[in-house]
This record gives sequence, C-alpha cells and structure tokens, in this order.
Amino acid sequence: MDTQRIQAWLEKMWSGPNRRQTLMILALVLVTLFFLGNTFLASDDGDASIPSAKVKRGQVTIKITESGELRAQDQVTISAVTDKQMLWLAPEGAWVEEGDTLIVFESEKYLISKGEAESSLLVSKADLVRVQSDLEAQRAKEEAARKSFEALPELAKKGFLQESEVEQARLGYLELRSKSRSMSASVDAARANVERSERAVAQQDRKLRQGVVLAPRAGLVVYAMTGDVENQKKISVGMTPFEGMDLMYLPNISSMMVDTEISEVDLAKMRLGLPAEIRLDAYPDAVFQGELVFIADLAKRKISRITGKATGAKVFDVTVKVSAQDKRLKPGLTATLDLIVNEYANELFIPLEAVFVDEQDQTVAYVKNRNDISTRVIHILESNDRVAVVREGLQDGEEVLLNRPSTL
Repeated sequence: MDTQRIQAWLEKMWSGPNRRQTLMILALVLVTLFFLGNTFLASDDGDASIPSAKVKRGQVTIKITESGELRAQDQVTISAVTDKQMLWLAPEGAWVEEGDTLIVFESEKYLISKGEAESSLLVSKADLVRVQSDLEAQRAKEEAARKSFEALPELAKKGFLQESEVEQARLGYLELRSKSRSMSASVDAARANVERSERAVAQQDRKLRQGVVLAPRAGLVVYAMTGDVENQKKISVGMTPFEGMDLMYLPNISSMMVDTEISEVDLAKMRLGLPAEIRLDAYPDAVFQGELVFIADLAKRKISRITGKATGAKVFDVTVKVSAQDKRLKPGLTATLDLIVNEYANELFIPLEAVFVDEQDQTVAYVKNRNDISTRVIHILESNDRVAVVREGLQDGEEVLLNRPSTL
C-alpha cells in the first residue's frame, strides 16, 4: 500500500508543472550528499589533499644570483680643471674621437684677461723699440765723442789746443759712455717687460684653452654622478663643478666588467675562474658569458639602496669579467649575475618545498605510497633556489609531500 502511494506521488511530481520543482529537489539532494561524502573522507585521511612531487633524476645547476653594474675595465677620467660654469657637454652615450670637444666652460673672464694681457704686451714691445732706438742714437754720440777725444791729445802736444780743452772733451766722452750704459739697462728692463707680458698672455691663453676640454682618446661618453647616495644625479649643463671633480669617463668598451657583492654565507663557494652568466635588464633576452676574476679579502657592511646607510649584513665585493664584446654592453647598465657554483649531470633532486627538519634536527622528506606516508632521513648534497640534490634516502620516481603532514 505504501509502495503504491510513493509511486503515485513520484508520477504526479514528475509530470506536468511539478517536473521542474522535482529536478531542483533532486539536485539539492545530490549536492548535499557530495559534501557529506567529502567531509567523511577527509575525516578518515586529513593528508590526502597535500600536494606532492616526484623524485627525479637529471641535470642540476647550483648557482648564486646577484645584481650588479657594468663598467669598463679601462677608462679615462675627465676632471674639472676650473670652477667655471659648464656651458656645453658632449651628449652622453655619444662616441667621440681623440681631439673632439667634450666640455665647454664659461670663459668670458679669461677672454677679457687675455685681451688686457695682449694690450700690455703691445705697450711693452713699443717701449722696447723706443729705448732700443734711443740707445742706438746714444751709442752713436758716444762713438763720435770717443773718436774726437782720442785725436785731441796729439793736437795739444803740437800746441793747437789747451790741456783744459782736452780734459773737457774727455769728461764729455765719459758722460756719454755712462749715459749709454744707463740706457742699455733700460733696454734690458724693457725686454724683461716684454717677456713678462708674453708670459701673461700665454697664461691667459692656457686658461682659455682649459675652458674647452678635448677628448684625450676615442671612447664612449659617460657622465659622472654628483651628490650623496640619496640624492645622486648626473652632471648637466649649467652646473659649476669644483676643481678636480670627476665630470666624464671615456671607457674602453672592448673589455667590460660587472661589479657586485656576495653574502658572507656564500664566500666559501667562490673561487677565481668560476663561470657566470650575465643578463642585462635593458636586454633581458641576451645572455653573456663571463668568469669570476676578483674576490675581496675583507668584508664590508652592506649599504641599503633605499636609505643609503650601512646594514647589519656583511658582504664581499666580487668582479666578473665579460667574455664577449658587444655594443649592447655599456657602462652603468644593471646586470643580473648567475655565478655557476656547481653542476650535477645525473643526480636525484626534489623541490625545496619537500625538504624538512624533524624534531631531532635531521633533514627528512615525507614519502607517499598510496595511502601510506613515511618519514625518510635524507642526505642533501647541495641546493639552489628551486631544488635540492639528494645523495641518500630517496629513490627515483618516489612521491614526496610538499607540505608537512598533520599525522603519520
């Protein structure tokens, strides 16, 4: 009787306008049963949803990645020779040849000084010509007086002249000779004035030439930075540098280096000749090869790029030489260095997320075998930023958990 009633009710609900309502009720029942089933299963196995990964065998590269900056191994530094305002600069990044103009300083003062020195030189030369002419006339008078005096003693012996007349002629000659010597000294003084004026003109001309800085050799123009760490900026037209201040560099781009810093925890992994891969932020698709050529002996405090102040971390300066010559390698570009510390050709490896330390400070991995999870003590050879190389404790193809299980 009850079965007949249920069958009649279902036929009534499935037919006519009740059919849509029936479908909605059935869907709600199915969804409820699904969630109830999952809750029941999860309560039986709380670790079933933990992600896992396979133990693999293959090539693993161990590298240390740092950020650095390109510079030329050899470069010429152009420093300020005056404290005058810069009126013109060769464009940064331009290639210049030896003798090309690099910098033009304000030079009006030197132009005026040179003009004054040249005028003074002209006056000195005119004075020299005048005193030289006067000296020549004076020496002619002196010579005439000498000849006249030398003839008078003979005439006095013959009685044609008095001795007083001879003495008077002698005194006149001596006076002219003394005057000639005085005028000769005036000529020497005038000549010294000319030389002094010529040196003054040369000095002002040299200062004027210093107002234009020429390239001592061919190279790529790179502007120097000025200011403190927090407010650094490149030199620019209109600035007035102090004497001796670095203004430009002309690097030899045929040999480029990358300077960077490594943490003290990575120092033991460094050795000269270590291969490196260099990527430029400006050309991310290009990869250049290089080798480690310098490791600092002394540590230093790492300087924060944000605050410009020393931090608590200790770092060592290292330098990598770029093997290639490429026009894209320009000083000042930011580079990412991958220092290749080690390479394994055929070793087992697992993701770093699968490596844990247990309560006994042992390195372990959690191995999943169907519904069973076991703890394995493993021996890690080395690791990079993604995987760890495993020497003992795991087998190729085993499955390891990427999170610590709640129960074992």
